[in-house]
Amino acid sequence: MMEKFGAFLSLVRWYNLIMVALTQYLFRYFIILPVFRAHGFSLPLSSFDFFLLVLATVLVSAAGYAINDYFDLRIDRINKPEKVIVGRLISRRTTILWHWILNTAGVLIGVYISWQIRYWPLALVFATVPMVLWLYSIRFKRSFLTGNITVAVLSAMVVGLVWLVEYRAASLHFTVGPELMKVSFYAWLYAFFAFITTLIREIVKDMQDYVGDKKTGCRSLAIVAGLETTRKVVMGLMVIMLLLVGAYLFSLGLQGHYTLIGYFVIVVIVPLLLVLLHVSKALGAMDFATIQQVVKLIMLAGVVSMIIQKFYIVG
Repeated sequence: MMEKFGAFLSLVRWYNLIMVALTQYLFRYFIILPVFRAHGFSLPLSSFDFFLLVLATVLVSAAGYAINDYFDLRIDRINKPEKVIVGRLISRRTTILWHWILNTAGVLIGVYISWQIRYWPLALVFATVPMVLWLYSIRFKRSFLTGNITVAVLSAMVVGLVWLVEYRAASLHFTVGPELMKVSFYAWLYAFFAFITTLIREIVKDMQDYVGDKKTGCRSLAIVAGLETTRKVVMGLMVIMLLLVGAYLFSLGLQGHYTLIGYFVIVVIVPLLLVLLHVSKALGAMDFATIQQVVKLIMLAGVVSMIIQKFYIVG
């Protein structure tokens, strides 16, 4: 029983789901809430309804991971046979069943939140994302850059969704003036951070999975353009990220936010420079796997920075 439960947690990528929930909670309580309180407003969306929003996001994400493993079985047997779950620890039929259960629950909760904030396009978002994840698993992932960009956009939406719901809920009770729209800057900031780090990680993952992807007819960037060109693309994206983070840190310096600058330098800039160096020399799947893990830690560090942002965000 415990083995099956552990297999299920691995199937739905429990560590990624924790990251999703952590991102949404930190953005609400360390970015949105301080801005609202500083101007005499409280968050109109109840804690329970926000929990449901996070739960809906997590459930739909979990369903996406499950269906991805279902359709990736052939590739995974080549790239990482020792980590294959579907068909070994969890049957293909059970995987599909969990996919539908998780999606149905997530979409229904999303519809409920839409009703609560009187914003029906949100229900459309929750209905559309499972279809996008299905298409990603059967088509986009095997297409040139389409899958990478799709995952990066969905990752960025994790932050954007929180602000969308809170903004719509607030607009039902009072006028959301320019002073509260300051949150939009941070929503875009963290959404872009999520987008570019996820895009880097996805492309590196394709480099790691090069052998299996090539044998199964995938057209990833690594296969179409070659590993050396893909390496240069990844390095270019990292340089862009360094420049943009550097520009943000420069703006923080003008405001005297030196503690926040120090944090970003230590946990984002320095690791990113080390990864950039490692990418330039990486040769095999193990190297790319290590790079992936470090990029994931950089993503986590970016999310955790919201805690420090709280002390500088109002002013």
